[in-house]
Amino acid sequence: MAEKKNTSSYGSIPSNIRIDSGVGSPPISPLMLRVNKDNNALKGWEFAGWGNNSSAVASDSELNEIQAHLSMDHPKLSEWLATAICGNDILSSCLYVSGLVASKAGKLAPLALAVVAGILYLYRFIYGEVLNAVPLNGGSYNVLLNTTSKRLAAMAASLAILSYIATGVVSGTSACNYLAAHVPSLQIVPATIGLLFLFSILSLIGITENDFRTLQANFDTTFPDINLAGDIIPGNFLTAIFFGTSTAMLGISGFETSSQFVEEQAEGVFPKTLRNMWWGVAIFNPMISLLSLGVLPLNGPGGIIDKKDTVLAEMGLKVAGERMQLIVALDAFVVLSGAVLTAYVGVVGLMRRLASDRVVPEFLLQVNKARGTNHFIIVGYFLVATSLVLILYGDTETLSGVYTFAFLGLMTLFGTGCMLLKYKRAEIPRTVIAPWWSCILGVSLVVTTFMGNLLGDPTILTYFALYFIAVLSLVYIMFERTFLLRMCLYCMRQLCPSQRNDDENETHSLRTGARGGQTIARVIREINEPAIFFFCKTPNLNVINKAILYVRNNEQTHTLFIVHCHPRGTAVPEGFKETVSMFNHVYLKIKLNFISVEGPFGPAMIEWVSRKYNQPKNLIFIKQPNHNFAHTIASLGGVRVITG
Repeated sequence: MAEKKNTSSYGSIPSNIRIDSGVGSPPISPLMLRVNKDNNALKGWEFAGWGNNSSAVASDSELNEIQAHLSMDHPKLSEWLATAICGNDILSSCLYVSGLVASKAGKLAPLALAVVAGILYLYRFIYGEVLNAVPLNGGSYNVLLNTTSKRLAAMAASLAILSYIATGVVSGTSACNYLAAHVPSLQIVPATIGLLFLFSILSLIGITENDFRTLQANFDTTFPDINLAGDIIPGNFLTAIFFGTSTAMLGISGFETSSQFVEEQAEGVFPKTLRNMWWGVAIFNPMISLLSLGVLPLNGPGGIIDKKDTVLAEMGLKVAGERMQLIVALDAFVVLSGAVLTAYVGVVGLMRRLASDRVVPEFLLQVNKARGTNHFIIVGYFLVATSLVLILYGDTETLSGVYTFAFLGLMTLFGTGCMLLKYKRAEIPRTVIAPWWSCILGVSLVVTTFMGNLLGDPTILTYFALYFIAVLSLVYIMFERTFLLRMCLYCMRQLCPSQRNDDENETHSLRTGARGGQTIARVIREINEPAIFFFCKTPNLNVINKAILYVRNNEQTHTLFIVHCHPRGTAVPEGFKETVSMFNHVYLKIKLNFISVEGPFGPAMIEWVSRKYNQPKNLIFIKQPNHNFAHTIASLGGVRVITG
């Protein structure tokens, strides 16, 4: 609002209230501030404006109606339906991982796959603790968003996007390899692109003794030679275990899928889903590898290494002839094609979450009127996945390496996020606890296997880095777009200065000192238009200051609402409005508004505020709750925990 020149504003906080209710907390001293609202170093277009105070009443009838709606039994996924969705992703990898592991570990391939099952056992409890404390969709992105900065969480999101891209490409290529086992004339690259295109359209529409001798012969073979950063070194027991286990990590890719739709699962289902996936991996992957050693020779034409892309089909041919080979090939084609569809569904859900959080461009949320699907996401995914197929010419081993790097990066960040959750969000109630030693050991083993894949073929890292940097660049351009626009404005001011004099005293002037600069200033204001809401219980200077700093560092906004809920018949804590007003004069680039709402805090209140002020719940923040908190994080509908 406009102010007369040389007008001063005074603010005070009463001395008879306590900021902190803890034992021994001293009463605050009177604090007087003298603020001249006219003299600040900001340009008129940079100034967010002065905030205001308002109040609202959430009636019992409104809250009861909302609570009744929230308490209704909404359809949720059962244990086996949730397991089926994840299982299609994680168990489909057994169709191509056995041969790849055998090429590194040789006769110790089953042991390498068993070691991976042990690593996955540790991650069962890591995932269990995180999603028990913060049961929200998003996987690694979600846990880092609630424990660290949004930028670090965006890095995890970039890895997740790349993981979905690689999932579709690897599964599509492997499916076509199995089909080519019975149709030799099939061209893998065009067929894979055709399969990706088919599912993009569907997504747009919306849809005995001899065996023992073979086994013994394979165990008599030497360990396979290893490509170590371009040099071929002779294999031994250690190289077989190390590089075999590193490659075998591909066999558990998809384990993170369940955490991407935890909100759609019924209560108590998620840990059972993790358990079922672990048993599937622990049984099927080593067993299939062991059976392949009992049916096929390890080396030579038609052996496991020679046919590493279609091991199961070759086993079918060896055991029961061409008819069984056809059955296995068609079955593998269908299962792997299902994994392609899972990748499309997963990436659409993830990108929608990221777009609503303003991590990727919001136009990706647009839906076509005919089918109600997100066409920009689906078409973009198809184009990027197709480019990866063309660049690597359908090489399953290299494609799998790209996938493995992305997946292991996600696993590392998730394990790190669990440890940060223990340290920074220890007060959040949870019933599943992963011991510190299991977190440290699990992350260390995953990092070790990451290094094993890097040493095995460093060239794969180049392809991974290219796509990861491309995705990460898109994300960080979104984060830094106001900074980039300011840089453009600075350059324009130097190269094309305006002929008009700036009126420095005009509070809301869009004059920038550059020709055409008003357009950029207007765009910056539009980017910063969406507001953030923060629920605050007491006028604690430390908490409010941390919330403001978090919003300034992680969100592109110039408006923050501090919301306080107080019981009916009671007044707002003394000094709350003055505290918010004080911060409004400290942080001039963000407008602080205070809203006092009469009514009890809880899920119904958050829903009421969301509806009344048309505020998305993912842009509503809260302080970390303590052990006495009456509600779970899940019941609050997706709000973000930002301070300790």
